Amino acid sequence: MDHAKKNRRSMSAAGCDDQYGLELARGSSYIASTLTPQSHATAIAEVVDGFVAQYGAVDLAIFLEVLADRLDKRGAHEAAEAVTHAAERAARRR
Repeated sequence: MDHAKKNRRSMSAAGCDDQYGLELARGSSYIASTLTPQSHATAIAEVVDGFVAQYGAVDLAIFLEVLADRLDKRGAHEAAEAVTHAAERAARRR
């Protein structure tokens, strides 16, 4: 059962990457360029607001999970953690 859930989640992440690749690239670049926790928070809020304005909130949680993964791969670990917390908050709102 857990394996099936993981596969569905991986497919969702891959689908998110395909569908929102440009937004993920823009968002990860912008957030990774910030230097302080406050500027991380501001950049994350702007990326979230832009995503919701353009696409709605349905895919926001998975978008943020993939965004956090991209940030982590770029070495922006603090920013990735902040995005992960934002994803958790978004998932709880669903």
